[in-house]
Amino acid sequence: MKFLAATVSFLVPAFGAYAQGSTPAAPAPALSELSLWELLVAGGWVMIPLLVVSVIAVALVLYYFLALRGSRVATEAFARRAGDLIQKGDWDGLAVAARREPQALARVIETAMAFAAENPEVGGAAIREVAQSEGNRQSAALTQLVVYLMDVGVLAPMLGLFGTVVGILRSFGSIASEATPMRTMLLAGGVSQALVATAAGLVIGITAMFFYSWFRGRVQGLISDLEAAATPLVGSMISRLGKG
Repeated sequence: MKFLAATVSFLVPAFGAYAQGSTPAAPAPALSELSLWELLVAGGWVMIPLLVVSVIAVALVLYYFLALRGSRVATEAFARRAGDLIQKGDWDGLAVAARREPQALARVIETAMAFAAENPEVGGAAIREVAQSEGNRQSAALTQLVVYLMDVGVLAPMLGLFGTVVGILRSFGSIASEATPMRTMLLAGGVSQALVATAAGLVIGITAMFFYSWFRGRVQGLISDLEAAATPLVGSMISRLGKG
């Protein structure tokens, strides 16, 4: 929060002075001297939706750290077990094992098996295509999962900019109705408060986009792991069914 206050103080130094010859009023405290609560209040009512957005961003980041793990996509234990069951031709056992696993690899195997059982006349190319389609669906679900964090990264700066516009409009409205030489100080105070919202929106947006980029790379790695695990299993299944 010290970074936020320092940013706003840097952006508005030109508005800190007041007209020469005017009667000075009690000086407003510098933004860097404000407490966290005072700094949030200084940003106006737009800080409320920004606070909500920041909470959503933190919740998404924590959820992704827990959800985007290798066990969600494919585990070596299930891959070995599925390979052994395929070699034995134990299709019932493979179906039971796949249904018990929540990972994406199990969904690919389960879908390919169901298609082969329902369509015994089809060849290996059709089974492989069905498995690939299910793999693409699982990959798309993983990719879509992290897009919400990108939405937060786009929305937060826009909310901050909206807060700045509202604050500046309020400031100019105040000085238009003020006939004393204090108008410059009114403008400076209003603009400095308005820029708090912009700085807050930028901080939230930059942080959200940073984590989005990191998690996007993580998702691409998980998709590669899914492809590497599913391809040999589907190939073994097709060969064991005699449809190669």
